[in-house]
Amino acid sequence: MDKSILQDRFKKLGLTAYKLAQEVSIVRANIFGEEKKKAASLVTSVSKVIENPNTSSFKNVEAAIRAMNGELIVRWKNVESVVVGHEEIEL
Repeated sequence: MDKSILQDRFKKLGLTAYKLAQEVSIVRANIFGEEKKKAASLVTSVSKVIENPNTSSFKNVEAAIRAMNGELIVRWKNVESVVVGHEEIEL
């Protein structure tokens, strides 16, 4: 993921790492069913997502994107079969 996408959105919304961490806590509670955490405990994770999403956990990246009013979209390649693990699955 190109980190400038997240950084530009973060700046455009005028967020601080602390404010985004507050929003991430809400998203994680609503989407992932986690208990809300204090923003201070998420600031480092949120800062890492904005600085370099490619080294952050997918869950944290997804939560930050959703907290900034974004969405993730998955597009599958059109294939007849796919190898998952060591098994080939016919589609």
